[in-house]
Amino acid sequence: MTSLLLRKLKRQVLNINYVDFMEQWLKQVKKISTSMSTNDKAKITKAGAKVFKKELERETREKHYSGHDDKVFGHMADSVVMKGTNIDNIKDGTSIVGFDHYHASNARRLNDGTKYYVGDHFITNLRERVMPKVLEAEKKEYQKIINKHREV
Repeated sequence: MTSLLLRKLKRQVLNINYVDFMEQWLKQVKKISTSMSTNDKAKITKAGAKVFKKELERETREKHYSGHDDKVFGHMADSVVMKGTNIDNIKDGTSIVGFDHYHASNARRLNDGTKYYVGDHFITNLRERVMPKVLEAEKKEYQKIINKHREV
C-alpha cells in the first residue's frame, strides 16, 4: 500500500517538474521570438532561401536547360534570384526566391502549363521535396540566434 502511494507521489512530482520546465521553456521562446529583430528573422529566412535557390537552379538546369544560346537574357536556370525582402521589396524578415522578370513568365508556363501544353510542375514538386532541407537550414540559423540571446 505504501509503495503504491510513493509511486503516485513520485509521478506527481515528475509531472509538476515537467510542467514547470515546459512553462519556463515557453516563456523563453516567447521572449526571444517577440524580441527578435527584423535582421535576425531575415538571417533565418535567408538560410532557407539559399537552400531553395540552389535546388531550384539545379532542378531547372536538369529539366529545362536548352542548347539555345541567348546572348541577351541567358538561360532560365542561370536567372534564379534571391532577395532578402518580401515581394513588395520591403525588408520585414522574409526572403524570396524566383526567376528574373524575363524568365518568370516562362517558368510559370512550364510549371503550370497552358491550353496548348501540359505543365510539368517542376517548381511545385521541387517545393514539396525540398521543404525539409529548407526548414533544417532555417532551424540551424534559428538555433544560432537563440544561443546568442541566451548568452546575453
